[in-house]
Amino acid sequence: FGRNQLPYGARSHGNIHHFSHGFNAKWTKNKTVKHCLSLGLVVSQLWAHNPDAELPIWTQYLRLGIVQAVASEPGLATYGRFKRTTEYTFRDVRFFGHFFEEDQEVRFRQKTSRRFMTLDWLYSFNTLVYERNTLQNVDLRYHYNQGLGWLIRNSPDGNMTMETGVAFDNSDYLNTEQKTSYLRGAVSTDQRLGRFETKFELDYFHQMSQQANETDLSRWQIVLEGRVKLKNRTSLIFGLTQDNPKNESIQFDTMSLFVTLSLKQPLKWTL
Repeated sequence: FGRNQLPYGARSHGNIHHFSHGFNAKWTKNKTVKHCLSLGLVVSQLWAHNPDAELPIWTQYLRLGIVQAVASEPGLATYGRFKRTTEYTFRDVRFFGHFFEEDQEVRFRQKTSRRFMTLDWLYSFNTLVYERNTLQNVDLRYHYNQGLGWLIRNSPDGNMTMETGVAFDNSDYLNTEQKTSYLRGAVSTDQRLGRFETKFELDYFHQMSQQANETDLSRWQIVLEGRVKLKNRTSLIFGLTQDNPKNESIQFDTMSLFVTLSLKQPLKWTL
């Protein structure tokens, strides 16, 4: 043999080793690809949709009335909302505002949710909220939450849902800029009985991040409404809103009581 030439058997052993290593690498890569494909198929089955069922239904809601809080003089109650729904998706933009002589309770919310195809009682959601509530010394709060929801009941007589997830605030609560994280739980229910409807929403935010200045921002948010249908898509709505710190009893002086005239109007949009 030459100086740099190996015996045939030695060269073959090296080739076999090289081939075996390459085969194992390819096999591992193929297994990874197969696992990814399998996961993709599972997700696609959960999120699959029927194009015929994806035609959107748009609805707008407008309200105008009066609001009263013990801590303020009577004020103006306003509300505007655009809702887009399909069989498996929900998009919602709403503005809610109570304007008093010296105080404001304002909330702008955008929410998106989507039901799973094979588990149509389960849905994912994400929500972005801008809040200003001078009754609670909240001058500005940017809020985001996301998670999973459970559609407990969905019938012509009413709906009921439960949600859980994580939430984040970026606020100047008490004039001190803070970034806060929470665990969130929520329940909402509405019931229809002839021309009368009720709605109840309860959100709880449990602070997880470190408390600044020993201030616990965990809180409850409550919305309670009654609706009497009139005619020509109009309704009379009365109710209350309340934001309350976790460790305090209900603060009636910051509770807002309102009465509004509501208009519900379908829109012929195809977006």
